[in-house]
Amino acid sequence: MTDTTHKQDELRKFFQTQLEELLEMSDEEILEGSDAEELKIEGIAMIAAAKAKIGSRRMAAAKATMATRKVSTSPIMSTVNIDEARAYLQAAANDSRITIAARALGEMSDADIVRIYTQLNKLQQDTGDSK
Repeated sequence: MTDTTHKQDELRKFFQTQLEELLEMSDEEILEGSDAEELKIEGIAMIAAAKAKIGSRRMAAAKATMATRKVSTSPIMSTVNIDEARAYLQAAANDSRITIAARALGEMSDADIVRIYTQLNKLQQDTGDSK
């Protein structure tokens, strides 16, 4: 047995003994010299502060996620030339590796063209395939 393992075992036994003693003590013994109501108020305040901190962290994470999504989609949509996108999708419709819904590209709205064009570009980037 190494020296660090022996020290860890001793520390583990110490903590186990302390835990057993605490569990065997009565509430009065644990609270001796302390005001129970004051401790309760402090505990509630600590929980409320923790909840507020967690809430603000979640909100910050959600805002960061939304900002990332907005940044990743906005430039593509604003820089897409609709005629180029239609031509790109027309060429993709003739590519045997790609399946596009069986309706004429001329019937699709500009928003649909941009959406499909963006999806196809992302798919090709994710698979490492360039056209």
